[in-house]
Amino acid sequence: MNGVFRDIASNGVVDMKVAKKPNFVATMPIALPYEIHPPKEGPLAVLALHGYTGFPGELRFIAEHLGAAGFAVAVPRLPGAGTDSSDLSTTTRRDWMRRSYDSWLDLRSRYERVSILGYSMGGLLALKMAMYAKPEKIVLLAPALKIKQKTWGLMPLLSLLNPILPEIRTSWKPNPELSPQELKLGQRYWIRREIRSAAQLYKLRSEVRRRLRKIQTPVMAVVSKEDKSVPITVLKFLEEKLPAGLARTLIVSNCGHDLPQGDDKALIADAVVDWLKPGSLPAE
Repeated sequence: MNGVFRDIASNGVVDMKVAKKPNFVATMPIALPYEIHPPKEGPLAVLALHGYTGFPGELRFIAEHLGAAGFAVAVPRLPGAGTDSSDLSTTTRRDWMRRSYDSWLDLRSRYERVSILGYSMGGLLALKMAMYAKPEKIVLLAPALKIKQKTWGLMPLLSLLNPILPEIRTSWKPNPELSPQELKLGQRYWIRREIRSAAQLYKLRSEVRRRLRKIQTPVMAVVSKEDKSVPITVLKFLEEKLPAGLARTLIVSNCGHDLPQGDDKALIADAVVDWLKPGSLPAE
């Protein structure tokens, strides 16, 4: 246990000399953490972790689907999420890991068998958690072990330029199908990439990639052919690096990176429930 606390302890205290001063805006309602408890609770629970610049609400559909199937579900808000980019700039990968681990400890105090679901960056956190904790199973939705955008390869250099280049513009454009709160989040997070926290994501990815051999937990991975952020080749990478390979995979094609909210969300939710239920075996 000491190893995990050394690794994720809060030695990532905010250095206000290099981070933007946070505005201390209130968390948006769509980004508040939540738990789902089925009418008849049993020993099964799932810790669900959202993505970078994401929010707990993006996992609402799949969390409710799990709840209907008898799983208790906890969806924490990772530090810096659901407020604004100045808040995000003060956080580190250790802060994200600490929140994830605390949520895991809370669930384990109440439930006998706890699995972890991670979306995008949440997938990295789920994998790193599995190096220390012993989850029942892991579900990865578009895990950010590989990222298509070329700017990610330049992140070490960009992080050195942070004092003069704190953020870069992205190609994000408002979608009329988004809710008013999601549009507001887009203006605060998705229209630009905040370099300091993005560099923390890059470091987290590097740490997890180097240590995948330590993971013994059965893993299911879900990817989309149309994902412009995470390539489908991440499946091959996981198959080669995990000691036991992937226990189950699902490839969809009617959504992009938004797997938990896109057109394939029902298909994905059904597959996740089937994988996490007791006695489920790897697909042939």
